Amino acid sequence: MAPPMQSEIWTYFKLDDDRNKAQCIICNKTYSRKGRTTSSLKNHLKSMHPEQFSLFESSSNEKQMQKMKADAHKILTPLQEAKKQLSIEEAVQKEKKWGTNNSNSKKIDKLIGEMIALQNLPFNFVEGLGFRRLIQELSPRYNLRGRNFFTDFVCTGLYGKVANKVKELIEKFDYMAFTSNICSDPSSNASLLSLTCHGIAENFDRSLFILKCETFDDRHIGDIVAEKFDTMLTEWSISKEQVHCIIRDEGSNMKRAMRSAVFNDLDCAVHKIQLAIRSGLQSQENVTVVKQKCKKISTHFNHSTIAQKQLQKIQDRLNQPHLRVFQDCVTRWNSTFYMFERFLKVKDALSLYINDSEIDPILPEEWKIIECCVELLKPFEEATRELSNSHTLISSVIPIIKMLGKKLDDYLTRPQDSDPIRVAVTTLKTEVSAKFSLLEENNLYVIATYLDPRYKHKFFTRVTEEKITDDILKIRTNIENDVSKAAKKIRMGDSLVKDTEQPGTSGTARKPSLKRDLAMMLDSSSEDESQEISENGSPDAVLKKELLSYRNKARLNINENPLKWWSVNRTELKILSGIARRFLSPPPASVPSEQLFSSAGLIYEPLRNRLEPEKAAILLFIKYNSTIFKFSY
Repeated sequence: MAPPMQSEIWTYFKLDDDRNKAQCIICNKTYSRKGRTTSSLKNHLKSMHPEQFSLFESSSNEKQMQKMKADAHKILTPLQEAKKQLSIEEAVQKEKKWGTNNSNSKKIDKLIGEMIALQNLPFNFVEGLGFRRLIQELSPRYNLRGRNFFTDFVCTGLYGKVANKVKELIEKFDYMAFTSNICSDPSSNASLLSLTCHGIAENFDRSLFILKCETFDDRHIGDIVAEKFDTMLTEWSISKEQVHCIIRDEGSNMKRAMRSAVFNDLDCAVHKIQLAIRSGLQSQENVTVVKQKCKKISTHFNHSTIAQKQLQKIQDRLNQPHLRVFQDCVTRWNSTFYMFERFLKVKDALSLYINDSEIDPILPEEWKIIECCVELLKPFEEATRELSNSHTLISSVIPIIKMLGKKLDDYLTRPQDSDPIRVAVTTLKTEVSAKFSLLEENNLYVIATYLDPRYKHKFFTRVTEEKITDDILKIRTNIENDVSKAAKKIRMGDSLVKDTEQPGTSGTARKPSLKRDLAMMLDSSSEDESQEISENGSPDAVLKKELLSYRNKARLNINENPLKWWSVNRTELKILSGIARRFLSPPPASVPSEQLFSSAGLIYEPLRNRLEPEKAAILLFIKYNSTIFKFSY
């Protein structure tokens, strides 16, 4: 059976019996169909019957349009798509590069710009052969750009978008706390002065973002640092009255800057803990000797891959996991604890290795010192991790320091004969007491602790609690009268010790015994009996009623979120919740600034050692803030 004739030309022709000839219906002339095509038939119609040819073309075009519309809604298989023949217009369009305003091109520009900032890549990375080949393969229509384009795109376009998001976030805060530090990079002639912002919105969502990472070419004297702070805050339209406090390092220039700028400032709590630990361990000679011996052994393994493999073979024989020894580092928090702890874990394998080497062995009494040091430092390691956590509030400082003091007291009650590090423990207790002696005299700490529903008045006497409530009443009065509060706040005493340590990280999960003991302490006593207060409708009376209501509520579990509690109770405790947003906003340590400068060191790599300080500051700003907004800007 012959296939159907679909062409419109057969409206004007009819086939002969042998299908090799066709007869014109209009003029009855017969034409040969060589190859059985319709070309000769169309030519006859065009030359001899122009009117009918015009009708033929119109009908053919309409049929073709209907077919194209039907095909547009038809789902093709990958094979059909590959076999599909493109029109000339489609082929040209497919090869045409996207313009700068094309949505696909803008999307790829944004992703490349983010990659440069997030991965610490040099701007000339986009001109590398490997990158260009990759992009050409993935998106042939993308118009490849050069380093100058992406320098402007990142430092102006992305920076501007992220900065606008930061401004939106700042508008949600009545009061803000800041952490600040100065970093000098050896590969650059300038330094960076950072200012990270911490705030709590009305719904008690807490945010942390980098407000500024300013190029600092001048001398690092206090008055110049203070001027820098004023400039940075003015740029973001933040008044001094909105600055609750600044957590800083313990450099004398930073202390002077806070006084020149009339800011409330606090020492980094974790720095103080680490300084106390260092003083305690250095006070006893036998601890220092053991520490140096362990450090020498760690250096031996870190410098020899052969030694590491031999230790692994011994661990295999003992059916132990492959664990490397850690090395103590003065710029890494808790590194002495991590070194001693790891030595205890690999004690058997390490002893067998040392027996067959020329390394000085660790004596039994020295292993006892290591065990005692690990037991002593474990609560301090837990405290450091807790206070370095980005979710921890400043309200946890007093409870944690109280618990550390109790741990030290318990340690000192042991018999002296079985305690080879008693001098170190005694010195450590003295240092902790001295460095945190003014903690409970500082309103920034005590009010925050009191307004944390996990702690409330647990750590304060009745007299201290009454003073706290009186201070809260004064704060409300100052807010209502719009009085400058900078000179009226109680300032924390300064430490005369300087420290430049960087935070360390723990590679293993540990059972938080310090936090467990704190929870037991909080649960050990019942709440005081409820009190009553007369109402007269005055603002002070309303706040007093809220304070009483807050006090009489059951304390929150230590593992629950205090900000979530305040979010639920903010309507009932309307005035007090506003004060809680202010005093719970600071972090307990300057860790955010410390982490920022760790990344600053990664920016000046050999491939980008000529990067201008201003651009480095912009890259840091984008890198840390873009993730806060989940790249939605």
